[in-house]
Amino acid sequence: MTKLDDILQLYSTAKISEQPELTPESVSFMCEKGYLNLTKAELTARELELLQVILGKPVKHYDPWQAFLCGRGKRPVIKGKVRFILGKVEFKNSEFSLTTWKKALQEMFTTEILACFQLKDDEFVLVEQGSATSYESADFLGIAQSLDAELNTKTKFFIGDPWPAEFDLAQLFAEEQAIFKKTADKNTTVMTAAKGALDYFTHQSRKQSYLLKSYQELFFKEPQLKKIIQALYQAQGNTTLAAKKLYLHRNSLQYKLNRFAAESGLDVKQMDDLLFCYLLTL
Repeated sequence: MTKLDDILQLYSTAKISEQPELTPESVSFMCEKGYLNLTKAELTARELELLQVILGKPVKHYDPWQAFLCGRGKRPVIKGKVRFILGKVEFKNSEFSLTTWKKALQEMFTTEILACFQLKDDEFVLVEQGSATSYESADFLGIAQSLDAELNTKTKFFIGDPWPAEFDLAQLFAEEQAIFKKTADKNTTVMTAAKGALDYFTHQSRKQSYLLKSYQELFFKEPQLKKIIQALYQAQGNTTLAAKKLYLHRNSLQYKLNRFAAESGLDVKQMDDLLFCYLLTL
């Protein structure tokens, strides 16, 4: 019997549901089966403290995206592509909170933000609707510097890549989150999935990774693209040399690379992105 089963037997009003009961009379906790809901009147202050030790803080807001990505809710209606932007923020001034910080961050975006929620007291997630006007990873350095100057914080961003709606987004999010956790302590303000993955997957089995399989499926729909990436890597990113090796006009090669960048969110003119793509072809 699990701890959750014990709690359900101890309290007559305890029940599991897909969504939390956010009423003044109830208290809800995230659990492995969804949300555990209890009536406050049945709990003493001491019992509530013990439940928080076991289950974590009570849920105050329900976000369908958070529930879905954490495996506790139905898949939201999704169109096009979505991108996960993860972050970690350290507050040097108690006057500000993550709520203040998130509001200031969201005001900087011109694209549609589908969700913005906390993972922990100092960690957050943005779910962004894919768009041609989405910020590039280099833009997030300026965003972090602006937020830190205004709110006296220390901010780190992890920028995922845009994923099509038909992919297993919850599993992709879990792997991107794992990469972020491994790289968040490094002295880097902005980390991308490609840069973080190069380090992360040296410690993970490539064959077991749904993230890598998804990249491979996404990238290599066009048979020639695999050869293009390999030729470009062997030419150390020189498009002229790569085009000669492939017997392509340089403009034709550049067109294919631009289309690839638009589809994948990766820029193979950057060596980190090029190396990452090359490893996927092996």
